[in-house]
Amino acid sequence: MAPTQAPPREAESSVAETGASPKEAKSSGKKQVFVLPLEGMVGVQLRAKEMQALREIADEHGNGQIIILKINSNGGLVLETEAIQKALLGIRENHRLVAWIEKAISGGAFTAFYAQEIYFMKTGALGSITRISGGSPSKWIEEGAQDWEDGVARTCEIGGYSPYLGRAMVHYEDLLSYDRDPETGKVTFYPTLEGEFVLSDANENLCLNASNALACGFSKGTADTLDELLEEMGLQKGQYEISSKGVELFKKWKQTGERADAEVSKLIRQYRLGGTGTGDGIVVLRKRIDAIQKLIDLWKRAPEILQWERGVPPVEQLERELLSLQEQLKQAQDARKNGS
Repeated sequence: MAPTQAPPREAESSVAETGASPKEAKSSGKKQVFVLPLEGMVGVQLRAKEMQALREIADEHGNGQIIILKINSNGGLVLETEAIQKALLGIRENHRLVAWIEKAISGGAFTAFYAQEIYFMKTGALGSITRISGGSPSKWIEEGAQDWEDGVARTCEIGGYSPYLGRAMVHYEDLLSYDRDPETGKVTFYPTLEGEFVLSDANENLCLNASNALACGFSKGTADTLDELLEEMGLQKGQYEISSKGVELFKKWKQTGERADAEVSKLIRQYRLGGTGTGDGIVVLRKRIDAIQKLIDLWKRAPEILQWERGVPPVEQLERELLSLQEQLKQAQDARKNGS
């Protein structure tokens, strides 16, 4: 998954300073801490819409609020990357953006790269952004693959991280090692094995864990609970308030998706068969019309879910069929009324 637009600053070969201070909050109140769980498939359960909605909520409290992305995802749709980029860069304009990693694989890693700070849970993992098909590394070379790797590298740069990290996560043959200055702690990455510490040795796509992510400076700390995370972030009790708004946004969309999953199979059967054994044509038409209307409503409320449901027609087709069935119902009712 990779954006198309260029990074906003010149690329560097070593990890840049992250955690740039956001603008000062406009109000004199405590900073708001928003935790947005990001779980499931990117572009389906994990969406840019919730990120944008939370940005608008945070903006209401003034600049300098804190938004934590709690990521647990194996990746997903490339089509969502542009919307995610727009939403997260928008958040970074005025707020402190943090990624908290439980599991961030492929598109989940891409999402984390935009955060000004990244923290891991003890068992956290981030990386393995692969285009390999059929399970064979020899099939990595395919149309567009190099452009995609370049895009992932640019995404790292946008977040303030070495592009070499992204390249090693995409392509197993991209080597990666680093040195750490014993006095300053500055880390320098190399696309070779010349560094003292090796992260990628051409055996598999790089996937960082809590330990090596912290050692190479990619992660700023390790925390399994929110209290531990806030302490790692340097926040003292009394400086902030924890808002429930991010969790509420996540739960609302999760519940919408679960309801759609539960309803769609029944509605598809009713849409096709009328859902009745009476044999009455008018009753069957009404049942089919009701099913189509509900499926159209589901398309409006949860399009990301329905696009992956087998047998669900596109909304345009449903709308055409609805008009046709409504006309058939009218004709059948008129015929019955006239006794024909």
